[in-house]
Amino acid sequence: MIDIQSACADLARHSDTFVSKTAIRISKADHQREAEHDNEIVLKDANISTLMAETKVIKSDNRRLRAHLNKLADMQFGSSSEKTPKMKRNGGQDTSETSAEPKKPDQDGVSADPETEKNFKKRGTRGKQPVVIPDHLPREDRIVEPAQGNTCSCGCSMRPMGEQVIERLTYKPAEVRVIREHFPKYICRHCDKFIQAKVPPRAFDYTRFDDRLIAGLAVSKFADFVPNYRQEQIFKRSGIKFHRSTMVRLMDQLGDALVPLHEALATNLKSSTKLNMDETVLSQLLPGNGKTKTCYVWALCRDDRRWLGNAPPGVVFNFEESRRGAHAEKILNGFSGTLQVDGYAGYNRLMWDDRDGGPLTLAYCWAHVRRKFLDVFKATKSERADEVIALINRIYDIERAIKGATAPVRLALRQKEAKPIVAKLFDLLRQVAGEISMKSPLGAAITYTMKLQHGLTVFLDDGRVEFDNNAVENTIRPIALLRKNALFAGSEIGGRNWALMASIIGTCKLNGVEPYAYLTWLFERMAAAHPRSEYDKLLPWHCPKGRFGIE
Repeated sequence: MIDIQSACADLARHSDTFVSKTAIRISKADHQREAEHDNEIVLKDANISTLMAETKVIKSDNRRLRAHLNKLADMQFGSSSEKTPKMKRNGGQDTSETSAEPKKPDQDGVSADPETEKNFKKRGTRGKQPVVIPDHLPREDRIVEPAQGNTCSCGCSMRPMGEQVIERLTYKPAEVRVIREHFPKYICRHCDKFIQAKVPPRAFDYTRFDDRLIAGLAVSKFADFVPNYRQEQIFKRSGIKFHRSTMVRLMDQLGDALVPLHEALATNLKSSTKLNMDETVLSQLLPGNGKTKTCYVWALCRDDRRWLGNAPPGVVFNFEESRRGAHAEKILNGFSGTLQVDGYAGYNRLMWDDRDGGPLTLAYCWAHVRRKFLDVFKATKSERADEVIALINRIYDIERAIKGATAPVRLALRQKEAKPIVAKLFDLLRQVAGEISMKSPLGAAITYTMKLQHGLTVFLDDGRVEFDNNAVENTIRPIALLRKNALFAGSEIGGRNWALMASIIGTCKLNGVEPYAYLTWLFERMAAAHPRSEYDKLLPWHCPKGRFGIE
């Protein structure tokens, strides 16, 4: 009897797996009591206690399954935004200022809050923003004369006194032209000497397609996410039969030509001491059976603009057939320093002492931690998860305040303001971990966070490290957009081309360089036989400023 009462007392305070173990203890004790006592009342009490234990087990399983179902429903139908409501929570108390009374106008009728009036004016002009027409666009002048000309109704000739100029932005569909190059031949009648101009060098010889057309195809696919079959339809509207297989062949030639540039970009990035890394899925078509296999694109990013670093931003993608950590080790060969990643265990091998170049310092991403607790809050409305999210949001407020400051300034403010919040957060997690089952959704989120505690606190000791890994995740978005439109890479070479072009165009976007203008400039340098050993001078941040896709 004492054993049963003790088990029931534990049962009232715990749930999930502990409930199951306690229920087993109750069941065994009840069976033993049935064998020892024939009292009908005792037997009924034993059956009731056993049924109560089974009921609690079923309720615990239902809570876990309901949380999992809510998470799946949110992933399928819910909003993808991870922003919290405007009302900020501070220890469960409302800190919003919505209850404050608005300022009243003074006696002269003038509003006492100029910002309110300014915001009202902005709201009134929404949808009527001015159109900025850049100066580099070509202008077509049209002179619109009056119907009667410059002659007055009285018969006198009128003199001009000025004009009104109205500019309107117009559009012309993509224009496809044919360049006909004539090479005259000359011969001397006295000495029979023959001369003819040489064919100008191009980046891609032995093809009927101009370099600018190849650049346009690449930009349309990898910057505007228009797959080859849609480009084929666009050309067909102009009466041009340009098959997608020909486009694939041209992209293969472009990929072969850009391999040295891709290597130069990777070498430049790995010369830094702090990088970001992430990976995403890319399917590859298996020839012969029409099926696809899951491959991965690994992204290596450098973006030091938040702490005013001198190195230009850039990103390098590598196409690999799996997500094994060995690929990350190969890609990072020659790099030493701090690497910011998510919690994927494949990166742990980078911290081994026998790694070539020494172990790396791994800094983990707080955005992934916040996402774990946000999923728990959406599924279960847990107050504990809400408290954790509120603490992480406070650290994000600090990070927004120090954005654009130098690394020493960021480090000092983090030590002063963010470090106590991080310590409070981990104390809270340890406290909650002793009160709940670690196999519950909240327990799983706590386990994930505590496992990465060492890497999550790296940003407190290094002003160059970011609070999250969003810098590299933002560069992966173009891969996802093209994957949605083109579905898969046609071959391993096609996957390589995706990685090469995403690296070049992604780096152009990070540096504010127009991709088409950069590719045309790059092809001009390649046609001029630029040495491959000096391809580091052809990286996107060396492209002349002020160039646009329309010239």
